[in-house]
Amino acid sequence: MMRYHARMRERAVVAVVLFLTACSGGPSSPDGDGSAQSVVNSATPDIKVNGISVQPGSTTNVTAGTTVGSQVNYTNNSGQTMHHAVAAVRDDGVERVEQCGASGSGGGGGGFGSSRTISANDSFYTRGRTVRLVLFAALGPTPTVPGQCLLGALGGPVNRAAVQAERLLATLVVQ
Repeated sequence: MMRYHARMRERAVVAVVLFLTACSGGPSSPDGDGSAQSVVNSATPDIKVNGISVQPGSTTNVTAGTTVGSQVNYTNNSGQTMHHAVAAVRDDGVERVEQCGASGSGGGGGGFGSSRTISANDSFYTRGRTVRLVLFAALGPTPTVPGQCLLGALGGPVNRAAVQAERLLATLVVQ
Protein backbone atom coordinates (compact mmCIF):
# COMPACT_ATOMS: atom_id res chain seq x y z
CA MET A 1 0.00 0.00 0.00
CA MET A 2 2.87 2.40 0.77
CA ARG A 3 4.40 1.74 -2.65
CA TYR A 4 1.06 2.62 -4.25
CA HIS A 5 0.93 5.99 -2.39
CA ALA A 6 4.58 6.75 -3.21
CA ARG A 7 3.98 6.03 -6.91
CA MET A 8 0.85 8.23 -6.91
CA ARG A 9 2.85 11.08 -5.29
CA GLU A 10 5.54 10.76 -7.99
CA ARG A 11 2.89 10.85 -10.72
CA ALA A 12 1.28 13.90 -9.10
CA VAL A 13 4.63 15.73 -9.00
CA VAL A 14 5.31 14.90 -12.66
CA ALA A 15 1.80 16.04 -13.62
CA VAL A 16 2.23 19.35 -11.74
CA VAL A 17 5.63 19.99 -13.35
CA LEU A 18 4.24 19.26 -16.81
CA PHE A 19 1.21 21.46 -16.16
CA LEU A 20 3.31 24.39 -14.91
CA THR A 21 5.71 24.08 -17.83
CA ALA A 22 2.85 24.07 -20.32
CA CYS A 23 1.15 27.04 -18.66
CA SER A 24 4.29 29.11 -18.38
CA GLY A 25 5.00 29.07 -22.11
CA GLY A 26 8.39 27.55 -21.46
CA PRO A 27 11.67 29.44 -21.22
CA SER A 28 10.79 31.92 -23.93
CA SER A 29 7.60 33.23 -22.33
CA PRO A 30 5.93 35.69 -23.03
CA ASP A 31 7.03 35.10 -26.60
CA GLY A 32 5.11 31.86 -26.90
CA ASP A 33 7.39 29.44 -28.66
CA GLY A 34 10.30 31.92 -28.91
CA SER A 35 10.06 32.15 -32.71
CA ALA A 36 10.33 35.39 -34.66
CA GLN A 37 6.65 35.05 -35.57
CA SER A 38 5.60 34.79 -31.92
CA VAL A 39 7.65 37.91 -31.06
CA VAL A 40 6.03 39.79 -33.98
CA ASN A 41 2.54 38.55 -33.08
CA SER A 42 2.90 39.79 -29.50
CA ALA A 43 4.44 43.15 -30.51
CA THR A 44 2.46 46.34 -29.96
CA PRO A 45 2.55 48.53 -33.07
CA ASP A 46 1.47 52.17 -32.91
CA ILE A 47 0.65 53.49 -36.39
CA LYS A 48 -0.06 57.18 -36.94
CA VAL A 49 -1.27 58.97 -40.06
CA ASN A 50 -0.86 62.74 -39.75
CA GLY A 51 -0.45 62.25 -35.99
CA ILE A 52 -3.71 60.32 -35.57
CA SER A 53 -3.50 56.70 -34.42
CA VAL A 54 -4.95 54.08 -36.72
CA GLN A 55 -5.79 50.52 -35.74
CA PRO A 56 -2.97 48.11 -36.70
CA GLY A 57 -3.98 46.16 -39.80
CA SER A 58 -6.55 48.72 -40.90
CA THR A 59 -6.88 50.59 -44.20
CA THR A 60 -6.62 54.36 -44.49
CA ASN A 61 -6.44 56.94 -47.29
CA VAL A 62 -3.29 59.01 -47.82
CA THR A 63 -2.22 61.79 -50.19
CA ALA A 64 0.98 63.66 -50.93
CA GLY A 65 1.99 65.50 -47.77
CA THR A 66 0.64 62.80 -45.45
CA THR A 67 2.99 61.81 -42.63
CA VAL A 68 2.98 58.12 -41.77
CA GLY A 69 4.74 56.97 -38.62
CA SER A 70 5.15 53.65 -36.91
CA GLN A 71 6.50 52.60 -33.53
CA VAL A 72 6.74 48.89 -32.73
CA ASN A 73 7.53 47.70 -29.21
CA TYR A 74 8.18 44.06 -28.44
CA THR A 75 9.54 41.62 -25.90
CA ASN A 76 12.24 39.25 -27.11
CA ASN A 77 13.26 36.46 -24.77
CA SER A 78 14.68 34.24 -27.50
CA GLY A 79 18.35 34.84 -26.64
CA GLN A 80 18.95 36.10 -30.20
CA THR A 81 19.05 39.53 -31.81
CA MET A 82 15.78 40.75 -33.31
CA HIS A 83 16.29 41.91 -36.90
CA HIS A 84 13.42 44.05 -38.11
CA ALA A 85 12.30 46.00 -41.15
CA VAL A 86 9.25 48.00 -42.08
CA ALA A 87 8.67 47.84 -45.82
CA ALA A 88 6.13 49.36 -48.14
CA VAL A 89 4.71 46.66 -50.41
CA ARG A 90 2.80 48.02 -53.37
CA ASP A 91 -0.23 46.30 -54.95
CA ASP A 92 1.93 45.30 -57.95
CA GLY A 93 4.41 43.52 -55.66
CA VAL A 94 7.16 46.14 -55.70
CA GLU A 95 8.78 46.48 -52.25
CA ARG A 96 10.74 49.24 -50.60
CA VAL A 97 12.42 48.88 -47.21
CA GLU A 98 11.71 52.07 -45.29
CA GLN A 99 13.24 51.19 -41.92
CA CYS A 100 15.64 48.40 -41.03
CA GLY A 101 17.79 47.46 -38.06
CA ALA A 102 18.57 45.03 -35.29
CA SER A 103 18.17 45.37 -31.56
CA GLY A 104 18.62 43.41 -28.40
CA SER A 105 20.18 40.03 -27.95
CA GLY A 106 17.15 38.57 -26.29
CA GLY A 107 15.98 38.72 -22.75
CA GLY A 108 14.02 41.94 -22.74
CA GLY A 109 12.01 44.62 -24.39
CA GLY A 110 12.89 46.53 -27.50
CA GLY A 111 11.38 48.84 -30.00
CA PHE A 112 11.94 50.82 -33.16
CA GLY A 113 10.13 53.40 -35.15
CA SER A 114 10.19 55.55 -38.23
CA SER A 115 8.26 58.34 -39.82
CA ARG A 116 8.03 59.62 -43.38
CA THR A 117 6.10 62.22 -45.26
CA ILE A 118 4.75 61.08 -48.62
CA SER A 119 6.17 63.37 -51.26
CA ALA A 120 4.27 64.42 -54.38
CA ASN A 121 7.39 63.36 -56.34
CA ASP A 122 7.55 59.87 -54.81
CA SER A 123 6.78 57.49 -57.67
CA PHE A 124 6.26 54.64 -55.19
CA TYR A 125 3.18 56.26 -53.65
CA THR A 126 1.37 57.21 -56.86
CA ARG A 127 -2.32 58.01 -56.94
CA GLY A 128 -4.53 54.95 -57.29
CA ARG A 129 -2.00 52.56 -55.69
CA THR A 130 -2.54 50.52 -52.57
CA VAL A 131 0.52 50.18 -50.37
CA ARG A 132 0.77 47.78 -47.43
CA LEU A 133 3.15 48.65 -44.59
CA VAL A 134 4.52 45.33 -43.40
CA LEU A 135 6.75 44.46 -40.46
CA PHE A 136 9.33 41.80 -41.35
CA ALA A 137 11.49 40.11 -38.74
CA ALA A 138 14.09 37.44 -38.12
CA LEU A 139 16.00 36.21 -35.08
CA GLY A 140 19.71 35.63 -35.43
CA PRO A 141 23.20 36.72 -34.46
CA THR A 142 24.12 40.34 -33.90
CA PRO A 143 25.33 42.02 -37.12
CA THR A 144 29.13 42.11 -37.35
CA VAL A 145 29.11 45.37 -39.31
CA PRO A 146 27.42 48.37 -37.61
CA GLY A 147 24.36 49.46 -39.55
CA GLN A 148 24.21 46.21 -41.53
CA CYS A 149 20.64 45.12 -42.14
CA LEU A 150 19.85 41.43 -42.59
CA LEU A 151 16.40 42.08 -44.07
CA GLY A 152 17.33 44.46 -46.89
CA ALA A 153 18.91 47.79 -47.72
CA LEU A 154 16.95 51.00 -47.27
CA GLY A 155 15.10 51.83 -50.46
CA GLY A 156 15.54 48.31 -51.83
CA PRO A 157 13.45 45.16 -51.76
CA VAL A 158 13.06 42.91 -48.73
CA ASN A 159 15.59 40.10 -48.41
CA ARG A 160 12.86 37.43 -48.42
CA ALA A 161 15.39 34.62 -47.88
CA ALA A 162 16.11 36.02 -44.41
CA VAL A 163 12.49 36.68 -43.36
CA GLN A 164 11.17 34.46 -40.57
CA ALA A 165 8.07 36.47 -39.69
CA GLU A 166 5.81 39.19 -41.00
CA ARG A 167 2.82 41.21 -39.86
CA LEU A 168 0.64 43.75 -41.63
CA LEU A 169 0.85 47.15 -39.94
CA ALA A 170 -1.52 49.14 -42.18
CA THR A 171 -2.81 49.42 -45.74
CA LEU A 172 -2.54 52.82 -47.38
CA VAL A 173 -4.78 53.77 -50.29
CA VAL A 174 -3.10 56.59 -52.21
CA GLN A 175 -5.63 59.25 -53.30
